[in-house]
Amino acid sequence: MKLSALFGSLALVLIVSGCASNQHVYSSDGKCLTCWNNPITGKPINHDGKANQEQTAQESQVTQTTTTETTVVNTTTAKPTEHKIVFTVPVNVDVAFLKIKKEFNYYTEQEIRQEWGSMAEAKMQTFAYAYDATPSVYYHMRADRNHDGIQAIIDSQIEKQSDKESKITITYWLRDKSVNASQFGESLKNRTRKALNI
Repeated sequence: MKLSALFGSLALVLIVSGCASNQHVYSSDGKCLTCWNNPITGKPINHDGKANQEQTAQESQVTQTTTTETTVVNTTTAKPTEHKIVFTVPVNVDVAFLKIKKEFNYYTEQEIRQEWGSMAEAKMQTFAYAYDATPSVYYHMRADRNHDGIQAIIDSQIEKQSDKESKITITYWLRDKSVNASQFGESLKNRTRKALNI
């Protein structure tokens, strides 16, 4: 009898001292097995009452990290396909530039710097942005834009053919393979001609 009482006392001392040094033992569902509460008041005896909360918070962080990593791994992007449409309009190259720039809300380098601030350089290095101008001769603009409810990279080049005529080349990249590329291009052409009042 004395031997079992001695072992029981030793086990109790080990459990209490383990908990006092913040080395609690937890079950698989996050419950503290070595934490003791007063059976009458319910207040903690050998812990500060935060042991289960800390364990639950740690498990929650692990779950969130795992979920985030899984989401990133499963993310895929389709490579866009390139299409082009070319036509001539009876409009001066500078006038055509101003109207097309406004219609598609293209940004100059200065406008990008004002809009994006310190991130402007990074923005201008992306494929979805281009801007080049030789006034009265040639203009080139590109941006990621929405047209007819479809997101696409739209590139407009305007070249002088004569004082009253310009060549328009619209190159566009579609991510959605189900979009009819020729109809989309024709719609871009019509939108451009409408912006030029033709």
